[in-house]
Amino acid sequence: MEEPVNNIKQNLQIQLDELESLESMFCNPGEIKVEDIGVFHDIKDFVGGRTPSVPPCLGFTVNLVLEQNKFELGVNLPQEYPFVEPGVFVRNHKLNKAQHVLLNKKIEQFLADLPRGEPCIFTAISWLQDHALDYIEQKEAVIETTDHCSEDAELVRFWIYSHHIYSKTKRKALIDLADELKLSGFVMPGKPGIICVEGTSRDVNEFWQAVKNMNWKKIFCKITESNKEDSKGGTFLRFKDFLELVFENHGPKFNHMDMGEFYRYLEAHEVANIFKEIFGVDAKSA
Repeated sequence: MEEPVNNIKQNLQIQLDELESLESMFCNPGEIKVEDIGVFHDIKDFVGGRTPSVPPCLGFTVNLVLEQNKFELGVNLPQEYPFVEPGVFVRNHKLNKAQHVLLNKKIEQFLADLPRGEPCIFTAISWLQDHALDYIEQKEAVIETTDHCSEDAELVRFWIYSHHIYSKTKRKALIDLADELKLSGFVMPGKPGIICVEGTSRDVNEFWQAVKNMNWKKIFCKITESNKEDSKGGTFLRFKDFLELVFENHGPKFNHMDMGEFYRYLEAHEVANIFKEIFGVDAKSA
């Protein structure tokens, strides 16, 4: 059941009030950056009754400098927030992939234990200020994972389906995470959102664990492939880098990617057969 419009308005007003409060505390240039100022104004218009269209989710980044170490806290607020957990993701260029995963898991656990119904982003920032440096100081204690896979390592490809992917904060987090884990594939934003990620089984599973812990309306791994099960032979990996795909938009809100272009992209990378498995129809029907 969809949440009543009045409830969404109340939630979004709380989100705007919280953002305003944060901006008053972190007032130096660049400390807080709203990811899409157009979405911010759409939310204000919706809350003020100037438009009936329910806006996309609010996303912003909080940039913290702790003893000359820069931490980025990406925040994505679902329309049900503060009655559901916010989506957060922490980045720091000095942390390796194992440390990133551990730090993000800890802050997510911390937020999950807080009571719902009250804004909690300032609480998350305070937790980060108190604990983030611990993960840099523990660098020598963290077991480094090798960047090179052994010749017999299992390679896998996950096809992940999301109800939608709009948030620029999430999209950046997906690309950053894939880069940290040295994975290839793509993210196609819009409605629906599609993520393809490939690499060693260990790293792809690590990516998926981190991604599904972000806040989503609906996300699931729809198809998994493995070079151990691949009967075609040859090179299993189909993509060189991890990229964001943006094709021509259409639909009432211009949030649906051109499926013909998407199919041709898959075809160029020799994975066109996956189209019907993802969407349940062949490319011509789509």
